[in-house]
Amino acid sequence: MKKKNYISPVVEMLDIKKQTLLAGSVTDSLEITVDNPISGDAGDAAASELDFDPTNPLGLLWTIVLLLMMTLTVSAQNVITVEPAGPAPDSKTHGMKIYLSSGTTIEYDFDELSHVTYLPGIGMKVYLKNATTSVDYLFSQMTKVDYIEDANANANWRAFSMADFQEAWRLEYPHLNDNVGATGSTTNSQVVVKRTDDYGITYSVEWDNAKVANRWTCYQLHEGNTLSATDRNDDFKADPDVAVSPILEDYRNSGFSRGHLCPSADRQCTKEQNKQTFFLTNMQPQWQKHNGGLWKNLEDLVRNFATDDSKTDAHCDTLYIVKAATITDKVTINDTEEDGIYADRCVGGEGHTHELIVPKYFYMALLHYNKATDTYHAIAFWTLHKDESDTNKNYGDYAISIDELEKRTGIDFFCNLPDDVEKEVEAKIDLGFWKLQ
Repeated sequence: MKKKNYISPVVEMLDIKKQTLLAGSVTDSLEITVDNPISGDAGDAAASELDFDPTNPLGLLWTIVLLLMMTLTVSAQNVITVEPAGPAPDSKTHGMKIYLSSGTTIEYDFDELSHVTYLPGIGMKVYLKNATTSVDYLFSQMTKVDYIEDANANANWRAFSMADFQEAWRLEYPHLNDNVGATGSTTNSQVVVKRTDDYGITYSVEWDNAKVANRWTCYQLHEGNTLSATDRNDDFKADPDVAVSPILEDYRNSGFSRGHLCPSADRQCTKEQNKQTFFLTNMQPQWQKHNGGLWKNLEDLVRNFATDDSKTDAHCDTLYIVKAATITDKVTINDTEEDGIYADRCVGGEGHTHELIVPKYFYMALLHYNKATDTYHAIAFWTLHKDESDTNKNYGDYAISIDELEKRTGIDFFCNLPDDVEKEVEAKIDLGFWKLQ
C-alpha cells in the first residue's frame, strides 16, 4: 500500500538530503523567534534519540543541542519532512492543531502550510508558505497534536501527551493501553524505552505493573542497528525503570525459561545494547521447548526478513516489530472465547516475590517498509505456547493478518499509520511476498 504525504510524523525513511536545521522553541508568550528560544530540556530529549552523521563528534553534538542556537546536521534517516496533502473531500481547509502544556492552542489551516519537519525526540519545525524561517515546537512543550488532514483517529498522539510519551508516535508502537501512566505506579502500566547513545532506541516496552507482565515489546530492524559486534551477554536482571519488576528468584526452579521478546541476537551492536535485552521486563515465562524451538525459529525468520533481500519480494529498509504474549484471562479466536493464560503460574524458588503469568499464546506483528516503492506489507505470527517440541518449518501455518491479531488480543497495532494505509495492510497477508508459500 503506497502511503500518502499526510501531515503526520509516520515516515521514518525519506530520501532527503542532509540539511542544516536550527533548534528553536516556543516561549510562554508565543513570541517565537530564533533570537528568543527556550533553553533547557531539549538537550536530554535530543542527544539519545538522533543518530547523527558519524563524522559529527558526540561531544560536539551535546554542545550543539544544549546551546540550541547552533546548527545541526542530521542524517536523512532521522529528519522527517512531510508535505501537506490536498484539500479534504469536505472542501474544508484542514491543517494541524497544536495543544501546548501552557493551555494555549495553535491552529494552522491547510492553505497556510508549506511543510513540516520532525526531529525525532526533539520537536517539529512548521514552515508556512512564503516564509524563510520555521516556527519551532518542542515535544516536551506539547500535550497533543491533531493532524486533521490525515484522518488518523486512532493514533497515539491523539490520546496521549507527547510530553509524557515522546516516542509513542513511532511506527512500531501499538496503541497505548488506557491504563498507562506517565510515571510508574504499582497499579498502572508504564512505557519504558531502552536506548544507547551510539545506536538510539534498543526497544520499547509497555509494562503492566499490576499484573507484573509485559504487554508488548516493540523495536526496529534496519541497516543501522543490525551489526554483530558483540557476544550474547546473559546478564539477566530486574528492571529498575518499572514500579514492579520480576526478580531472578521468580524464575529459579520454576520450570520456565526467561523468554526474550526483543531477542539478544537482534541487538549485538554493542555490549551495552545487548545487555539491555536481558532486563526481565523484556521476558515472558516460556517452556524451553517453545522458547528454543518454534519461537527461536520465528525470531531467525524475522531477522532474515530485515537483513536478507532473498527472504521477501522487496528490499526491507525498516522492519517494525512488535512481540508479545497473551496476559488476559480470555482471548477470542475465530469468534470463540478461549483461555488466554494457563491456570498454573510461574512460581520460582525460595525467596521469589511474584508468581508470574504463564501465557497460552505468543505472537509477533511485523510491518515491512520499502523506500524505493514507498510501500508497506504486514503479517502476524500466532503460536500456541506448549511444553512440546514443534518441528513444523512451514511458517505460513502460523501466519494471520494484523486485523485478526487485533481481534484476538484487543491491541491496536501500527496505529500511527494513516488510516487508509493501516486499513489495507492490516486486512490481508501476502504469503507470496514473505515467501512462505
